[in-house]
Parts: sequence; C-alpha cells; structure tokens
Amino acid sequence: MKRKSTATSSTLKRKSTAMSSTLRCLKVLEFLAEEPFEMTFTDIAAKLDSPKASAHRLCTTLVEANLITQHPVSRRYMLNSHALWVGSGYLRHSPLYRAAFFPMQDLARQAPGTVQLGVLDQDYVLFIHSVGYSGAPHAFADVGLRRPLNATASGKIFLAGMVPDDLERIMAKSTEKYTSGTITSLTKMKQEITQVRKMHYARNVEELLLGYWVLAAAVGGEEGSPAAVISLTLPLEEFSPENETTFAGFVKEAARKASLQLGHAHSYAQPVRDRA
Repeated sequence: MKRKSTATSSTLKRKSTAMSSTLRCLKVLEFLAEEPFEMTFTDIAAKLDSPKASAHRLCTTLVEANLITQHPVSRRYMLNSHALWVGSGYLRHSPLYRAAFFPMQDLARQAPGTVQLGVLDQDYVLFIHSVGYSGAPHAFADVGLRRPLNATASGKIFLAGMVPDDLERIMAKSTEKYTSGTITSLTKMKQEITQVRKMHYARNVEELLLGYWVLAAAVGGEEGSPAAVISLTLPLEEFSPENETTFAGFVKEAARKASLQLGHAHSYAQPVRDRA
C-alpha cells in the first residue's frame, strides 16, 4: 500500500510540475503581448520570479512551438506571425465578430470617427475589431488593445451589467487617473451607470484620451448581460448635445442590428439588467 501511495504521489507531483510549466509558458506569451512587446530571457525570468535557466527553457519551448522568435542581434524574444494565426482563430470562429461586422461598417460611414467592437476580458475591455479612421493614430483602437473598464464608455456598459460585488471589486483597484475626468470613485461610477441604464448608451468625454469623446451601446447577450459593446470615438470638436443625440442613435442602431444577428432582438432598448 505504501508503495502504491508513493507512486501516486510521484505521479501527481509530475503532473503538477508539467502544469506549472505550461502555465508559465502561457504567462510568457502574455508578457510579450504587452508593451514593449520584446524581452530578454533575463527580463522574463524576473517577471516570472524564476531562475534564468528555467526561463530559458520556457523560451526555447515556445520557439520550438513557433509561437515566439528571438532577434538575432538584440537577443530579445517577441511573438511571431504564427502566434497571430493561433489568436485570430477566436475571430474566425466568433459569432460576435460576424454579427457586428456590417453594422459597424454602416456606422463608420455615418460618423466622422472610429468604430470599435469590445468584449470583456479579465476586467478590461478587449477590442476585437475596429473600422474607420479619425486622423489621429492614438485614437484608433488596434485589434487586441485592452483598456480599463472605468475609463471607457465600453467599460461602463460592462460595469452596468455587473452585480454589485464585481463592480465594487473593479472600482477598488481602478485608481489610475488617465485624465482629470477619469472616474475612480465607486459612488460616482454608480451614478454614472444609473444614467447608462436610463439612456441605453454610455458616454465618455475625455476620460481616457484628451481631445476625444466616445459613445457606446451594448450588443445583447444571454439573460440581459452585454455580450459585447459597439463604440464610436469622435474628436472633441464634434461634441454637442445635438450631435450626441444623433450619434448615440446611430450607435444604438448598430448595436441593435448586431443583437438581431445574435438572436437578441430587443436587448438594445432595455436597460442593462440590474441584478442587485
């Protein structure tokens, strides 16, 4: 019996070690997906808090898997094109992407700004599609860009669909002020999402980027929760009460059309469900 128990313990330990190595490999991919987008294995070891030799083995594994490459001169590691192919499988299989594609194209033709499709990803808005161009590179949401929930119009839509505990948890760590308008107060955010539920869209005026305002509406999901958000980024000179009414109508209509494609006909016209 003791021999069997020892063998079982050894097997579990090997599985745990293998799983730990796999998770560390995935963490390396996440590191390289963020700025500065390339790192030495010494940098990676420091981020993982692991020996350099272990980090080097992880990098070697990822190179062999054709997910990262090493620059011949700087010796820094970076993601390669095969990693893009793997990640883009999400879009190729995404009903959200297909449902929103043409409504977003129509919206981009109606307004002088950029149109984004965002989903919720680990307490961030992750942009998975973007069309149109306002003339300012930093206002264009590249595919794969993540933004904080509290500082974005899209994020307010997701926050409005959350239970109070999740809202409080996210706001407790949302302390960075990107501009003077960034909301970091739980009380103020609760007031803001009350307005979101009333208006059926969210607004962001220079809360993340100076010189821009954003309107966003929910693409309906199961049980009234937003499956995604369509947003419109506009230069501040386009801001006026009249334009807000007009452009908000365009954004809500695009979200309604995308919702229809997903089988949620009326979700755009209902307040985001308050499940408190």
